[in-house]
Amino acid sequence: MPNSAALRQTSPTRRRPVRAGNAARLRVVGEEQTLKKRSPLMAKIVAAALLLVALIVSPMLINTQLAMISYQIHEDQVQLTQLKEDNQRVQSQVNLKSSPEKVRKAALDAGYVPAGETGYVTLKTSKIEGGTPPVPVAKE
Repeated sequence: MPNSAALRQTSPTRRRPVRAGNAARLRVVGEEQTLKKRSPLMAKIVAAALLLVALIVSPMLINTQLAMISYQIHEDQVQLTQLKEDNQRVQSQVNLKSSPEKVRKAALDAGYVPAGETGYVTLKTSKIEGGTPPVPVAKE
């Protein structure tokens, strides 16, 4: 018996012939079927990755926008301060030059003379009644 047991173990096994019924059940699995099986999982992975990217990128974009707005506000405040200073300077110049004495001096320098007394024109006679003509003033 020991001899027959050794023969059984060492003898090559015979393959069974393939029958037509079994051949119909065997087929090569195509790419499209593996993609169909993986697509729900792949869709979830892609969605999770996109969500993760959106959660990382959106605060960075918001922070960048806030920084840009902050710099713009600062520049606008600096410009507003400069305009206020310019306005004050011009207003003080106007106040200096619009004093009655300065206006009188500027008018005399330009060749104007002080007005005389007020007169009236009578329309019926076309004559001037009252008033005196302006008298030139010597420059100071």
